Amino acid sequence: MTMKQITVIYGHYGSGKSTIAANLAVRAARAGERVRVTDMDVVNPYYRTADLKKVFEREHVSLTAPMYAGTNLDTPILDFDIPALYRGGEKLIIDMGGDDAGAYPLGKHADFLRGIDIDAFYVVNFRRIETRTPEEALAIAREIETACRVPMTGIINNTNLGSETDREIIEDGIKKAEALSKAAGIPLILTAVPDIPPCEEIIKENTGNKKILPVEIYIKADRFTMFEEGE
Repeated sequence: MTMKQITVIYGHYGSGKSTIAANLAVRAARAGERVRVTDMDVVNPYYRTADLKKVFEREHVSLTAPMYAGTNLDTPILDFDIPALYRGGEKLIIDMGGDDAGAYPLGKHADFLRGIDIDAFYVVNFRRIETRTPEEALAIAREIETACRVPMTGIINNTNLGSETDREIIEDGIKKAEALSKAAGIPLILTAVPDIPPCEEIIKENTGNKKILPVEIYIKADRFTMFEEGE
């Protein structure tokens, strides 16, 4: 997938926004692009692109994170300037927080973003509560768009159940994502498939299919603890 200079990633809580943002960034960097991930998630302290610093350093991906991200302070401070980062010339991937509350901070940059050619991808996992159906997923998307004032330009289907993901779950997710795409009038850009043993055959069958994105699971967490790859 060819990315524009700015790509915004938003979606429902637990949809896998940070995993998608990280995978897109790493793939672009491996293809020779200069890439920066901007972590604007001030909502979820357990699943954040800011926690992937070691992965990004290894893959030569730059990272901008809120002041005090990863500390025990309740609310990280958004102390960076999107227009300034844009002028730096890197491909910029903005990882937003969940739902309308998490997307709200992007609103202060909406006028600037609407003045340039960007992508805003809505990540959906139809195995998550409140996005079980295309109708529910579309309602969440509209709430996010209203909060951040940046309309979605594409949909990324990330339907999975972690290690329990199988062919039936992937195929059901694609069917629902296509229905969401039709209802929203927005293209389905990608379907993410976790690169784990239960999905190996699906990934193999779709080698060369630009609509299927094999996803490395960089973020692994239990209820309270974040583990980075390699730790």
